[in-house]
Amino acid sequence: MLVVLVMGARVTSTGSAQGCGRDWPLCNGKLIPDFTFAAAIEFSHRAVTGVEGVLIVALTVAVLALYRDHRPIRWLAPLMLGFLLLQAGLGAWAVKYPQAPAGLALHFGVSLIALATTTLTALYVRRPGAMLAGPVVPGGLRIATWGGAVYLYALVYTGAYVRHVGVAAACPSWPLCGGGGAPLGAEAVAVDLLHRAAAAGSLVVAAGLLVAYRHAAPARRDLAVGAWLLVATLVAQAGAGAFLVLSGFGLSAELLHSGLTGVAFTAAAYLCLLVTLGTRTAERPARPPARLRSEGAT
Repeated sequence: MLVVLVMGARVTSTGSAQGCGRDWPLCNGKLIPDFTFAAAIEFSHRAVTGVEGVLIVALTVAVLALYRDHRPIRWLAPLMLGFLLLQAGLGAWAVKYPQAPAGLALHFGVSLIALATTTLTALYVRRPGAMLAGPVVPGGLRIATWGGAVYLYALVYTGAYVRHVGVAAACPSWPLCGGGGAPLGAEAVAVDLLHRAAAAGSLVVAAGLLVAYRHAAPARRDLAVGAWLLVATLVAQAGAGAFLVLSGFGLSAELLHSGLTGVAFTAAAYLCLLVTLGTRTAERPARPPARLRSEGAT
């Protein structure tokens, strides 16, 4: 799923979305097209997406057959399959009909959820008991964790919008514009700077969650590990963003930034799963029926 996400970013970054014309699922009216550069990129993306689809369907059937009594799987499996189908549908729609930048950003956002749910399903079936262990975290910390994930998801949309609208070059220096964005206008500069400020805010949010976990839930080592992963990925993503700008928006930098975006959002979703599962496993056991209690007393 991560490979598909990065390949989708390559399609956008190279302007190859119409490499197969307006045909879907065929490519320029053929099952195996005559390859041009754009057609090869678009067709390879479709081919890998098709393989991914088969794997996800097989994984969904398998986990529902083997772990259908596990509450997390009953949520993750339908989400995994549903967002795969939505991702494919949005991809087909983008090919057959011209898309506004907001629609293209939506496609990337759906791809992130598909990646996150697939990864969480794989992590859960690897060690089902590990995620279910550990004391409950305070309610406020659960809300903060989910709020951090929502903030990061909104940040992803601002970044995707910046890329699809074409205002990324409004600030050719980093971390500030350095006065180089005049040709694209003040509005483009403002949008670019807003995204950078929001990205810096995401690192503050992740660091705050790490500190909160260590103080409010010191026994939950899994939360601390997940928060460290999120912080490290966001730092790497900031470095990739700087590399993207300073390299003149090269393709390798674009793909690196997109891949790290997927990893960062998945780390945030992992934390959400951990705090949610904790609320299910740390509850007090139910009291026995009154008849059994009276018999025990007798």
